[in-house]
Amino acid sequence: MNKRLFAALACLGLLLGCAGCQLADPEAAETPERDRLIGAYVTREYVDLFDIEGYLADNLDSLSDDVLISGEDASAYEGRLWAQPVPQENGRPDDWVFPVEGMGLYCPTTVSDVESSVSTHMDQGVVSNGVHYYATDEGDRVELEFSLYYAGGAEVSFFCNPVYQTPDGRVYLTSGSGVSLDGSEMEPGNMWSVTFSDTASETEDSQTTQTAGDRVVCHIGIMFPPERVDLIQLDGDSRELRRDGYDAGAMPESVTADPACASVLVQTHERAPDGTASVSRELVELTGENDAVTVFSVGEDGLCVPRDIPVVSGEARP
Repeated sequence: MNKRLFAALACLGLLLGCAGCQLADPEAAETPERDRLIGAYVTREYVDLFDIEGYLADNLDSLSDDVLISGEDASAYEGRLWAQPVPQENGRPDDWVFPVEGMGLYCPTTVSDVESSVSTHMDQGVVSNGVHYYATDEGDRVELEFSLYYAGGAEVSFFCNPVYQTPDGRVYLTSGSGVSLDGSEMEPGNMWSVTFSDTASETEDSQTTQTAGDRVVCHIGIMFPPERVDLIQLDGDSRELRRDGYDAGAMPESVTADPACASVLVQTHERAPDGTASVSRELVELTGENDAVTVFSVGEDGLCVPRDIPVVSGEARP
């Protein structure tokens, strides 16, 4: 096979998916009940689902050294990676998992004889930035946003793959776009993002209208490995009441707040791959309901894994 052609086909998935692109199910314009975008799944390796043999068999006569495969031409040859259902006691799926290593956030719908319900699948290491459901006259839609944080130190690749659900309830992903990050050269806060959106179109009396559909935003960011975490309790006037320091990998199961505590300043001491120390800070306001601070630890795969530590109220002083 011509080397240039092979290179073009091998990189096809990266050409079809790009940050900020708009994706929709290929059959949406023809089928009233279309597959819905319900989330994204991030892998370290490119999920190659392109039917290269079928494409070559159908298009070999028209190919040349300067071949450029358009997304429209290639869409008919894009495959799907189906998730496996995890059944409940009643036999209906309680969750869906993919047969490839990765992590993501997606919200499949389960339909029973009497009702339908939406569940949220969120893998460890995923930081949810928001899961929102909207019920409108044009139909229901979901907006998801989540982040993954890499601790740096070596070059690594991430591929963000859109996840869909069919009208009969099955869940699958298609090949997405990717990025290579060199953690040794990047600064904390640097972030790569990709957005998938699914817009519905309707034509009536020769007039075509579009309505907002499901939307998923995935962020991949750099966070240097945390070494120590200081939890500083502040009163309503931002005066320090108490300060506790912990090793990042030995945080307590919960934190007891002073009765006068109004907020907690989470001060994280980090160290870059080159040995440079830095400090990041987050102020958490306490409301009295489900109060918690989020801290991170580095996993074996280099990802910074979040953990929510409950903040409970202490007894009032006599």
